[in-house]
Amino acid sequence: MPLQTAMANPFNFPQQELLRDGHLLSTALERMTESGQVILGRGVAGFEAAFAAWLSPELAAEQVVGVANGTDALELALRGSGVAPGDKVLLPSHTAYATVAALLRLEAVPVFLDLDADGAVLSVRDLGEQLTAVAGVKAVIAVHLYGEACDLPAIAALCERHGVSLIEDCAQACGTTWAGQPVGLWGRFAAFSFYPTKNLAAFGDGGALVVNRKGDVETSRRRRFYGWDEGRQAVQFGVNSRLDELQAWVLLGKLAQLDPRIAQRRQVARWYRERLGNRAWLPGDGDHWRHSYHLYVISLPAEIRQRLLQEAAGPELPLAVHYPLACHQHAYVRQRFGAGRPLPHTEARLQEILSLPLHPYLSEQQIEQVCQRLDPFLPQAL
Repeated sequence: MPLQTAMANPFNFPQQELLRDGHLLSTALERMTESGQVILGRGVAGFEAAFAAWLSPELAAEQVVGVANGTDALELALRGSGVAPGDKVLLPSHTAYATVAALLRLEAVPVFLDLDADGAVLSVRDLGEQLTAVAGVKAVIAVHLYGEACDLPAIAALCERHGVSLIEDCAQACGTTWAGQPVGLWGRFAAFSFYPTKNLAAFGDGGALVVNRKGDVETSRRRRFYGWDEGRQAVQFGVNSRLDELQAWVLLGKLAQLDPRIAQRRQVARWYRERLGNRAWLPGDGDHWRHSYHLYVISLPAEIRQRLLQEAAGPELPLAVHYPLACHQHAYVRQRFGAGRPLPHTEARLQEILSLPLHPYLSEQQIEQVCQRLDPFLPQAL
């Protein structure tokens, strides 16, 4: 039975994407059938070239490597950085668990960083202190969480000074810019996810590894496909992580609409800011960067957030917490690596964050309905 517009949940982003872009699936299937290519064919090559051009005119098509998902992209970035079992990797604890899962697959050791006091990204001060204090660090993962940008110049300078690789986790930051350029161009590698809820969303899994040093390109491209050379001889370590041809054609079609849809995400964020004012801590742009609003995460006193989750959340107001646990608090991580040192800003923030509905198809009227539901619970001013 075809999906009917009247049946759609306006807050369900993947469902809204299917309503608007479902035709891309049939187009993708037609192109696959015409080409006879189902693995690493014209669709993947075309998407890699188009995404490279979208990121920067100076980026060559082969510097984007389409892979199966964003977690694989991070793992391949770590492998490309020479991370081996027992090596330490610095990363924020407040991130999607996939960031940690990628390095655990290499049997690397996570060293968790605290947050900046004023946002969702890692503290540059804490990074500098840990790079000095911890021996055996091979890489730093800078996570642009929710669509906020890390302080890229400061982090890149610290990594260069200490001789460690910088990897940008851009899974939630497709469209975030620093000084007018998309994030993903500062690290040795960058990892993007095209999971169905992301700003550039496939109708399944997908990801991309961005290789910013041309000397890493050949080995990175082989690493996603068994380590094979052009003669299908394994000449290095490799995995099986290929962007699906069907998803590549879908992403290629969606890429043409990415900029206007990110602009609409920013418009939805403006409606929230105009309506909620100073009644909660609201996300926004930084001095040198622009938010892409993959998620719209506000902060409230813990008791107010708890009341909202218990009394206001429901199908008509899908509130969420991204994420209720920091990575160092997960049972498996504690079992493997111990409790670790205190991360006061991270642990305090976990009690306050709340995600409100945001995607590019929401109207001002729908945002008003959300805010009316929030009104009885919010203070007059913080």
